[in-house]
Amino acid sequence: MTRRRRKDRDLDDLLPYLMNRLVARLNQNLADDLRRRGFTFQDWRILAVLAAHDGANLTELAEATVIPQPSVSRLAAKLARRGLVARRSAQADSRVVQLFITAKGLATYRRMLPLAVAEYRAAMKGFSGEENELLRALLTRMMANRKVRLLPKR
Repeated sequence: MTRRRRKDRDLDDLLPYLMNRLVARLNQNLADDLRRRGFTFQDWRILAVLAAHDGANLTELAEATVIPQPSVSRLAAKLARRGLVARRSAQADSRVVQLFITAKGLATYRRMLPLAVAEYRAAMKGFSGEENELLRALLTRMMANRKVRLLPKR
């Protein structure tokens, strides 16, 4: 029996659907590990971005973490109370709030990082180094096609 070719694609054939399912599972697994250690997934996102882009402003953080700006502001205040980040007005424009990771925040991030790396490695099990680089290049190209920009290096 031959399989009839369908005009409409199945949901499982749509790459965005598959990507969303995978990322949702990776994020949920990491969130579960973080919760057991007293942190939220949003804490992780903010600290991870600041570890790489210290001094990001609230708008940049919202874009990079995919968390709405009002929530980023609230989360940043919570992290500041915990001594993990410091909030300062930008020198060029005092209306702009920049966030800086503190030594305590960096130490916390470094304790979280192995959890994220383990989740990533579990997902990439069986991939060669070449396949890993190809996947990275393809995703980067897709991001460029849709004008998804990364934060600039500081």
